[in-house]
Amino acid sequence: MTDKKAKKLDLSITNETVFSFVKTFIAILIALAITFVVLCVVSKNPVNAFITILTGALRKTRYIGLVLERTVPYTFAGLACGLLFKAGFFNLGAEGIFVMSGLIISIVAINPITTSPILHPLIAIVCGALVGGVLMLIPAYFKAKFNANELVISLMLNSIYVAIATYVVRNYFLSQSTSLIATPTFLETATIGYIIDKYHVSIMFILMLIAVIGLQFVLKKTKFGYQVRLAGTNPNFAEYSGIDSFKLAMKTNFIAGMLAGIGSAAQILTQASNFQPSTTVTNIGFTGSLLAMLGRNNPIGILVSTFFIKYLEQGTSVLYYNDTSVPSEIIAIVQGVVVLLVSSQYFLKKFREKKLLQEGLNEHE
Repeated sequence: MTDKKAKKLDLSITNETVFSFVKTFIAILIALAITFVVLCVVSKNPVNAFITILTGALRKTRYIGLVLERTVPYTFAGLACGLLFKAGFFNLGAEGIFVMSGLIISIVAINPITTSPILHPLIAIVCGALVGGVLMLIPAYFKAKFNANELVISLMLNSIYVAIATYVVRNYFLSQSTSLIATPTFLETATIGYIIDKYHVSIMFILMLIAVIGLQFVLKKTKFGYQVRLAGTNPNFAEYSGIDSFKLAMKTNFIAGMLAGIGSAAQILTQASNFQPSTTVTNIGFTGSLLAMLGRNNPIGILVSTFFIKYLEQGTSVLYYNDTSVPSEIIAIVQGVVVLLVSSQYFLKKFREKKLLQEGLNEHE
């Protein structure tokens, strides 16, 4: 009993979970330190600028609402990418899925399919999720059947999907009230309102929390989750143990595609009034892959990392309004450095190895 309790309460740096947390925390501190150095160069008042980045999002309730609202689609993108990475697939198809699912969602949103403000967005979400799931199967099939490079295929498909969406909107659903390539304004019955208007919390925020908790449970407590983790860490052993790699690939990619499709719905039906293929959902899928790396492909970690990045982005926006000498893209420094350090296998590796060696020696004394 004592040994079991000791294992549960193991807060040593040699514990993989604790090490990941410490590694991420130190990476964030280093990234913020580098950001401060950059601010010293570009800003007249670097200390005030740095404080604004860290606290700007807290200055108004509306800012917190924007952080929560923007966290939703990016978390879904991160979950989609994280699930694929967890299973050993380096598939960046979430970007294209956001566009194609967005196209289908928008078509549903501009047509009076139903007058119900509940059914209309629900139909759009389901259609977007199913389209995302099916399209994500394409690179998965070629990878599983022909061992094709899913990274190349997914990147190629991303460009194709943007071209298809642009063509369809321009030729069949083009708005006559704007010079942009965009659909008409969404019907009011299709848009998703706020449950808590003060903080911009919609039903999609609740759905995001359910997705995070559900995926965490599936990965940790189910047979499918065990197969995903095993395939991601040791694909050869997974195959020798009797796991059907083809079925696992199809199932994993379909679920990831559905998550990306729901994320597209969260972005379009809550934060947009129409659909523009080149801007409405641009770069959300690619950013999702970075957030997945930052969250160590763990659903809860992805949610926390997404909130953290969106929080800093809002603080940077507040800073930019007051000090235009500071580029709004400065948040990319934090994001880039953190992802680089967290994903590095060598960052703090020697420190952890010394601790492991020390613990091993102590046990044999």
